[in-house]
Amino acid sequence: MKSHVVERFKFEAAHAVILNGKPEEIHGHTFRLEIAVEGPLRNGYVIDFLQLRAIVEGVIKKLDHRNLNALFENPTTENIALWIAGEVEKKLPEGVRLYRLRLWEGDENGVEFEF
Repeated sequence: MKSHVVERFKFEAAHAVILNGKPEEIHGHTFRLEIAVEGPLRNGYVIDFLQLRAIVEGVIKKLDHRNLNALFENPTTENIALWIAGEVEKKLPEGVRLYRLRLWEGDENGVEFEF
């Protein structure tokens, strides 16, 4: 049996995506993040919610209230999501893996990755 633990987060950031070699106007979003991890049940849980929350909050604090162009060559939602995934994966305990990540840029536009 596989079990998934899901947590939701949000952060504020600005970016100007590079389209056809030119940056669009810088603008901000409330980004909404959903992370699902997978692993075996040990003592009745996969990972403590607070442990997962601490891991992800430690990653997204590097993005919160920042100009993402200072951190990414092209801060598309896809590139931001993949960076978050890589950082979270490095910090997960043994036996727990990233299963899914959804990152919403505002209320209507988002990306989803399954691993």
